[in-house]
Formats: sequence, structure tokens, C-alpha cells
Amino acid sequence: MTRRWPRFGGLGAVATGLALGVAPTAKTSAEVGEVYRPASTPEAAATTKNVADMDIDELVGVKVSPFEVSSQLDRGYSASNSVSGSRFDSPIRELPFALQAFTESFIADQKPRDIFDIARYSPGVTYRSNDFNEGNANLAIRGFTVGSLAGGNIQILRDGVHGPSIFDFTNISRVEVVKGPASFLYGQVAPGGIVNVITKQPQRRFAASADARYGSYGEYRFDADVTGPASATLAYRLAASYDQDMHYWDAYDAHSWNLSPSLLWQPSDRLSVSLKFEHFEKIEEPQLMQKPGYSTWAGLIPSTADPNLSGVDVPGLADTWNSMAYSDFRHSKTNNFSSWIDVKADEHWNLRAGYSHLEYDIEAVFSGNLGMSNNATLIQGRRVRLQNYTNRDDTVEIQGVGKYDLGFASLRLLLGGQYVDRNFHRNAGQAPNDPALGNNPIASPLPRWDLGNPATWNRNTAIPLAALTAGRFNQDVGAVDKSVYGGGTLGLFGDRLLALAGWRWTSTTSQVSDGLTNVAQPQTSVSKLTPQYGLLYKITPEWTAFATYAESFVPATFLVNNLDGSRGIPEPSEGRGVDIGLKADLFDGRLSSTLTFFDIENKNIVNDLAVTDGLGITTIYGVPTGKQRSRGIEWDATAKLAENWQLYLSYSFMDAKITEFTGNDAAILAQDPNTLDATGRAYYKNALRFHNAPLQMSAPHLANLWTRYDFDAGPLQGLHIGAGVNLVFDQTLLPDTPSSAYQTYALLNALVGYTWQVGGHSISVDLIGKNLLDEHYRPSQSSRGRPQELMVNFSVKY
Repeated sequence: MTRRWPRFGGLGAVATGLALGVAPTAKTSAEVGEVYRPASTPEAAATTKNVADMDIDELVGVKVSPFEVSSQLDRGYSASNSVSGSRFDSPIRELPFALQAFTESFIADQKPRDIFDIARYSPGVTYRSNDFNEGNANLAIRGFTVGSLAGGNIQILRDGVHGPSIFDFTNISRVEVVKGPASFLYGQVAPGGIVNVITKQPQRRFAASADARYGSYGEYRFDADVTGPASATLAYRLAASYDQDMHYWDAYDAHSWNLSPSLLWQPSDRLSVSLKFEHFEKIEEPQLMQKPGYSTWAGLIPSTADPNLSGVDVPGLADTWNSMAYSDFRHSKTNNFSSWIDVKADEHWNLRAGYSHLEYDIEAVFSGNLGMSNNATLIQGRRVRLQNYTNRDDTVEIQGVGKYDLGFASLRLLLGGQYVDRNFHRNAGQAPNDPALGNNPIASPLPRWDLGNPATWNRNTAIPLAALTAGRFNQDVGAVDKSVYGGGTLGLFGDRLLALAGWRWTSTTSQVSDGLTNVAQPQTSVSKLTPQYGLLYKITPEWTAFATYAESFVPATFLVNNLDGSRGIPEPSEGRGVDIGLKADLFDGRLSSTLTFFDIENKNIVNDLAVTDGLGITTIYGVPTGKQRSRGIEWDATAKLAENWQLYLSYSFMDAKITEFTGNDAAILAQDPNTLDATGRAYYKNALRFHNAPLQMSAPHLANLWTRYDFDAGPLQGLHIGAGVNLVFDQTLLPDTPSSAYQTYALLNALVGYTWQVGGHSISVDLIGKNLLDEHYRPSQSSRGRPQELMVNFSVKY
């Protein structure tokens, strides 16, 4: 039997091959169910069909937009297409880099609390959240942090634009992780990659679901989701939830709620308009803080008497212990509105215009660890601090994707532009230290705690907000990002070989104003051209080889002190990376896998250098010569071992480290430290701490597995079971954390449930277990691991 080579459907923004409809390499309508497909021939495209004239089967199958992912092609955990790696709907197997897409089915089985519960299954992804002021959305990909507090809380993406810093999964249908420097796709991003969460879309057929969950230590949650047609051309959706977290830690309480309405209007198969809104609030009274920890050695070099305990917890405190007072709190609120207009211009071009407005506010008062005076004490200073963050983000974007058949080759094009107006305001203050204690690390405005004596743990203390006058700052960061981008893919030899190239030009103007002094820093501007190049070759219909080169950049915002006494804004950090790998799509799509080798460098990293002069005054200088590098191997696979048996696997090996701290580490470390002045000693100590140190929260080995089996016949019909494990090996907390404190642990999770039909409706009950081994671990340097959890979930679907 002669095998035919499928023509490639597209590579999107970096390989822009799919303009509208289902990719030619996707399953046929007989395999996924008959769906309506808009006309693709020039003759048919000239006629626009009114949606009002379609029957329900046609309405359900109408392709909303090529910029929306074809989730109907998903088969359980296996995702066929993605929008994040291409900025519009493209087959994952035809993208020349690693990308993981986690489907609605996978997310439903995980019952996630935050983004890391899903993103951790992507190889090479760890948690980086400094949760007390950054929220829960900051991850690290291939060792490089995704988020940037100083840059305006830019963290993960939501529907392709900047998303909030704290959120839950009420309104999320999909999570996609794009690997490598992706500034061509999304502008200012870290070199490891980016995470894009995709929100739920209104459907044209009525459906409703409700979930109620109750679990360990009094946690419970309610979810509701309703969608359907309001008219022949208008569809709606409303998702809502209320969540009460567990009462495990003392003291801690948290609850949240979410309300997310959306509308989709499509008067014809050439035009669609979508409107989405989300309101989310979370109240923590108080929030959960990390345990008190020790620091680095006090002298120039570590010794037995003066050891390095950077990031190491003070021993003896129960896992239920929390350092917060009962008067502490954190209130977070997000309002997010977006609108998109999609137009099929002709048989070659599809256009999109969109606007997004994000408001994210956080107010927090916390007391806790002010510092330990040395690496042996159990006396903890108590501070009281107020911090407020507000983020406003307005994005306007236009895109156009086109495709042409040149006879001897195919040509795919993407053009676009984006305008982002960002404002990030932060202010803070804390209670002054006890004058009798001065600036000692255990100085405190409150009575100090002896961490070995519970009688000193007074949590009923409070200080009026008007008294929080020390360490004040009030800063406003305004920034405008303007960018234009364009790319093309040339397909040769029946699209077996695709050569792609794309460029994005970004100009960023920013200014920082001090609300206390009413002084504004000079306005700064920086521009950067970030390219991406790639080749993809289909060796056989099942095996594909790819290689990609890409660059990224993140501009600096704040002035830093230079060693020559001047102040200035450093150069942007710049990343560049290479991905080389293989993709497989075997056994009629039952097994999909990607194996990738990556090598990424990030330079112009600004590192802090603390120098103490002869009077005891310490000045923090910025050293903008740091370099970081990450290289390794990633592998992921999704398998459908049988119609009722699914499996997901991933593994990563990564060597992510700081290759240069000062820009001259080798020469500095070759000196005799006893001959150095204060500045020289500071350089020496920091080079000793950080040269070749691992990137924060990176781990050389990460592995993940999740599987589910559904009994579809016999006496056990309706029963389903699932189980999985997350393995973390030798993970550092901070770059200079001693190796004796690295983390190695395994999180074992499982579910068992039963589903039955009543009156045509689906009802299910699930028993869910998380961290069944009750591992004690730290997801990030500043957050706490959750204990063993058992939950029962009751679900009804109409």
C-alpha cells in the first residue's frame, strides 16, 4: 500500500500554516464527529452563510476563529492543536519546538488549586513564587523565572496577553507551555519559555455542570458552569465558584470566589465577536508564610563555626506552624475584560483585532521573620509591614494570517502589531525598630519570639497602620510597549520541509516616579529586534525532526547604584537559545511524544552587591554583568493505551546555573581575600557564593506520570481510577543553598470514582487523594507544601 504524505497545515506565528478550519493532518470528520467547515475554495468563499440559517448540528460545528484552538480534536489527555506556540490554531506536531498542551480532561482529573498543579507536569517547570507579594502565578521554565515583579508583575499569559498574578481554575479550559525564548511571539518574556492559560469559550449547545467538593481540615469548594445559545447568533457562558481552603496551619484562613461571564456573537461564518469578563477575589486572614530561615555565612568564607545555611529552615518547628499574627491579612482582587473581533477577509487572509483590560490589586499586612541574628540563634525579630500593589494593563492587538499556494511551494504569512500601556504602583511601610535594639537583625517593634519557646509566640499583637512609617516607599512605574511582528514559512517538497523566519521589533518606554519625594526618574526607552528561525523536516509520516533558534529580552525598569557612584538603568537582559529535537505521532495518533535538547544563555543579569564601609553603612550596588545558562534534555509523551486507558509522562534533565556573577569571577576568586578592601571582599564573597551556582528552585531531574483507566464494560462499568507521581530530585531552594539542604521528594496522587446516568444526565462521585505519602517539602523558597489531602467530589452534568 502506497503511503501518502500529508500536507502540513501550518506553523502559526513562527510557522504560520493554518489559516482557517481543521488542519489537513488532523483526524477526519468521521473520526471526530461530523462538523461544519467553512468554505475554503475561492468560489465557495465568496458566499457567506448566515448562521441564522444553520441547524443545530451546523451551529455546533462552526469554526469560531482560526485564532481559537480546535479543542474538539483533543482525545482525552492528547491535544492535537495549540494556539500558544503559533498565536493561532496549529497542529502541535508541526511546531519546530517543544510545547505541552494540557487539555480540559487532564485539568479536570487534577483538581488544581493553582497553575503549578498543572504546569509541573511539563518537563523542566518548577515553582518560583515569592508568594507573599507576587501571588501564585510565578513559575520557572528551564530554570529561568517567568515573572518579574519590578517590571510590573508580568508573569503568565491569559488568552495570549498579560494575565493576573493570583487566580484559580474556575474559568480555565486549557494550559499551554511554550518552551524557549519566545519574544518573537510575545515580546518581553524570559528565555525559558512562557505559560498561556486559555479561558472557557461559550458553546452553541446547552450544557451545565455543578461540582461540590469537601476535603481534609474543613476545605470545601463549589463550582458551576452554564453555556448555551441565547439566539441563533449569540452564545453565552457563565462560570462561578466559591472556595474555602483548609484550616491546617496556625494561623491561616483563606477563601475566594470567582464570577466569569462571556458572550460569543457570530452572525456569519466570516465574522465573530467575543466578550469575556472575570472577577476574582481572594481573602487570606492571615496568609501563609514560609518558615523562618537562616542565611549565608557572616564572614568572608564559610567555616564550621560560621556555616552557610542560606535558605535552611530553623529546626524544630511543626509543619502546621505559621509565623503570622491574627491581625495580618492579604486581600487580592482581579478584574479582567477582553474583546476580540475575527474576520475572514477572503480565501487567503483572516484578521483579528482585540482589546484587553486587566486590573489586579493586592493589599497585605504581615508580621513575621525580620531576621535571625546568626546561624545558631532561635531568637526571631518581629516586623509589621504594609504592602500594596496595583496593576493596570491595557492591550490592543491586530493580527493577520494568510496562506498561498505557489504551485512549487506553499507560503504562510503572519503580520501583527501590539500596543500595551502598563501601570504598576507599589507602596509599603513598616513599624520602626525598637530604638534600644537599633539595626540588629533581631531588632523588632514587637516582642521578639524565642522559636524554641511557644510561650513567646504572641499572635494577638497589632500596630496601627498610621504607625508604619519606617522603610517607606511609594513608587509608580508607567510603561508603554509598542511592537510589530511578521513571519513566514516556506513549505517545500509537498511541505515535508518547512523553513521559517520571524522577527518582532519592540520599543519600550518606561518611567518610575517616587510618590514620597514627587520626583520622577528620567524616562528611558529601549528597543530590540528579536528573531526566530527554524527548520522542520518530516522524516516519515510518523517522525519529524526540528531545530529552532530564538532570542528574548526583558528591559530593566529601576535605577541601580553603580560602583563609580553614578546611578542608571541597566541594559535589558537578553536571552538566546537553541532547540533540537524529534516528534513522534505513532499508532494512528495513540502515542505522541517530543524529545528535545536545549541550550539557553541569558546575559546582562543585574546582581546585587552589598558593600559596607568603615562607618558600618551598607550600600547595595547593581552589577549588570551576570550570565546564566541552562542546557539539558526534555521528553514528554501522551499515550492512549486503549480506548479507556490514558497515560501522560514527562522527564527533564537540566543543568541550569549562574555562569558569571561579576563578569570577572575567575580573576576575583584567584585573589588572596585577606588583601582586599571592603568592595573587593564583597565581590569575593558573592563570587564564591554564586559562581556556577544553580538557578533558584532548579532541579537536575524532574519526572511526572499520570494515568487514568475507565471501566467501560462488565460489572465495574462506570468505575474509573487514576494515579500519578511527581518526582523532584536534588532541587535547590536558593542559588547558594548548601547541597545538604537540596530537596528530593515524590508526591503521590490518586483518584477513584464512579459515573452513572440518570435521565440522560451524568452524575459522578470521586474520591481524590493528594500527597498520599505526606511528604514535607517546599514548592518554592517562599511557599509551603500542602499536607496529605483526601477529598470527595460530587459532580452533575447536563
